[in-house]
Amino acid sequence: VSTQSTGSEMTEEGTPKKQDETVQSEFDENDIKPVPKLVMLRAERDSLINDLVREKAKEDPRYCFAAFADMSACQQEHGMIAGLWKCAKQNERFKLCMQWAFYNEKLRDQCKEEYVNKRKDYARQNREREEENQIRLRVVNEWLRKEIDGEHQRDTSQKGTDAK
Repeated sequence: VSTQSTGSEMTEEGTPKKQDETVQSEFDENDIKPVPKLVMLRAERDSLINDLVREKAKEDPRYCFAAFADMSACQQEHGMIAGLWKCAKQNERFKLCMQWAFYNEKLRDQCKEEYVNKRKDYARQNREREEENQIRLRVVNEWLRKEIDGEHQRDTSQKGTDAK
């Protein structure tokens, strides 16, 4: 805990503080929370992860697949328009299940991990492509340099034979 000297501040009684009195800072070195390992953009956190949670909850039997299948079967049986009224119970059950899944920390963490792994794979693939492009560029540049040097040598040799 660091302290800071105050010069002309007042005490609680309204008398000026002496030079040697100090005020404690609210900063506590022992109360620093660790920085999370996973730093995500707001768009990733708010949009992309939510989309993954929604898709995984609908497709995974451990979460809302049964409710989604019941709702879909009912809507196929009654049609989309009539299904809005006739399948209200299944629709409500699916909405509640999705709400539960949306706030399920285990599912969210799983989706975050999946997203981060995909992001790492894309970054790795982009680095590999960039390295391949750099190699191609070097090869093309060397070839062009040889072509230009070859033309330059032919031009100078033709000028030399023309002068004779």
